[in-house]
Amino acid sequence: MEDARRELYVRALALPGALVAGWIATAASPGPVRMISMWVHESGHAAAAWLTGYLAFPGPWFTPVDLERSVMVTLVLAAGLAAGGYRAWQLERWFWVTVAGALLACALIGAFAVHPLYARQLITFAGDGGCFAIGTLLMLTMYADDDHALRRERLRWVCLIVGALAFMDARATWFGPAARLPLGGDDRGLSDASVLTESYGWTLSLLVSRYTQLATGCVAVLALVYLAGLAGAYQAATSSTPSSFPRSRRTAATH
Repeated sequence: MEDARRELYVRALALPGALVAGWIATAASPGPVRMISMWVHESGHAAAAWLTGYLAFPGPWFTPVDLERSVMVTLVLAAGLAAGGYRAWQLERWFWVTVAGALLACALIGAFAVHPLYARQLITFAGDGGCFAIGTLLMLTMYADDDHALRRERLRWVCLIVGALAFMDARATWFGPAARLPLGGDDRGLSDASVLTESYGWTLSLLVSRYTQLATGCVAVLALVYLAGLAGAYQAATSSTPSSFPRSRRTAATH
């Protein structure tokens, strides 16, 4: 009963609290926050590259991506997803079966149906896009099952914090004033935003709208899962609460 009630409080407060804390931290100490969100940003580049058939290695502040597609990348990724989906099927983890199947379909479509020109744009966009999408996935680990390692080892708290910081860091960029947009370049080359606008012809309004639309969609997913998780925790907490007195004792007391 205590565990169920504690989980109810966690699900009510953890996600909104992490987002508010991430917003405050981003405004007060953007440099330290960027040191954390940078890894999610670079992972976004790498994940998009893998899903479109390119070899990539996420690193600090830069993710090198091969110029040519590699069938081996797609084969390794597809084999890993197929194995993971089969293992999830054995364990009757239907959610993860669905996730593995969806990612496998995305990998095959991305590698064999998406034109390289569009794939390179997606990889570039997926930096801050990854802060939104991967950040959302990290925060959703708060709803892991009771017997999941993320919950047993309390790793979901680490994922929640990292995901919230990455999400709110990207939000500060794309929902803030135009002067804060990451245009220009440095010794590593042009920024992602400048590559998309100068090399691929995206207008600035299109760039901002696509990031804000992605962020809004991620917030909608967070809200739906938050409400569903809260309802499930409330049901578990109330159903495990025993009556104050047994029926026989209440009956005897009325006499």
